[in-house]
Amino acid sequence: MTESITECPSCHYRFNYEFIPGASVHAIRLGNKRIFRCPNCKELHKFRITDFGSDPNLPSHGDNAETGIGARIWVLLLVPTLGLTFSGAFMPFFIGARNLYITFGLIAAGLIWLAFYLVYLIRGIT
Repeated sequence: MTESITECPSCHYRFNYEFIPGASVHAIRLGNKRIFRCPNCKELHKFRITDFGSDPNLPSHGDNAETGIGARIWVLLLVPTLGLTFSGAFMPFFIGARNLYITFGLIAAGLIWLAFYLVYLIRGIT
């Protein structure tokens, strides 16, 4: 586990954030930033993960369900993407190989949804 001293941009709550580099189940990784909920004000924010180390005077919070982005965001992110992609992937079994543009169109629509929703999410969070 790696620790980083982080501060909420809204309520200025400082805490040690424990995480695994390169992996996250409950947060969205954006290079040296992550999107997760502040343990104090419970709002989604982008946190800078660059001050590695820990301060024993600060409370510690990890990458868990308490700080996670929430099930609603995961559902809005993944269900349309997976639904469109899987329907596009299995479409040739139902309509035959003569209309592959529908297959690729559905797969592309799933990937476009994923990209637009991530941009919406990233730009909408401070």
